[in-house]
Amino acid sequence: MPKLPMGDIGPCVVIWDYDSGNDYCLGRYLGTTALRFTDSVSDVQEEGFGDAPVDAVFAGSVVEFELPMARNTLSELANAIGYGSMGSLAGQVLTFYNMAGCDMYELAKQLLIAPICNNVPDSDPASWTLIFKAHPWRDFELGWDRSGQRVHMCKFKVFPNTDSGYCGDYYQEGLAPGATPITGVCT
Repeated sequence: MPKLPMGDIGPCVVIWDYDSGNDYCLGRYLGTTALRFTDSVSDVQEEGFGDAPVDAVFAGSVVEFELPMARNTLSELANAIGYGSMGSLAGQVLTFYNMAGCDMYELAKQLLIAPICNNVPDSDPASWTLIFKAHPWRDFELGWDRSGQRVHMCKFKVFPNTDSGYCGDYYQEGLAPGATPITGVCT
């Protein structure tokens, strides 16, 4: 029976700034890690057909990635939701900054998603997903109660890659054999 190279069900490991020598495992998570790809479409209409479109035109694509981080270290949080000028880590204190007027694309990095089995990432690059340009942004609400677990939702805005040779590509499912192995993986 056919299946996707990444498998049909199961958790993953997420590596931020993959293949740079600064690979960061974004740590543990709770809930669904999701890559969302949505095409925008604009309808073409003619008066004689009322509200029914007679054609449609692609108007771009929006891609986002979500990682509900749980039970992480301050260092792991600093590498994701406190990344770059979004915050700072000093000892045991992670401070979050207000962000306004700051460009994201310039600091966007590669994001690698690899399926795991028994806390070990799949070593076959054909099962990996590589996002070319992503930058984190924060969208979380922390609760203090007796039944809920605290989760820092880290979302990534994914940009079309405008580097030479990429022609606006977002990501690829599957990498060629010989891709840089996953290192520094947290469990």
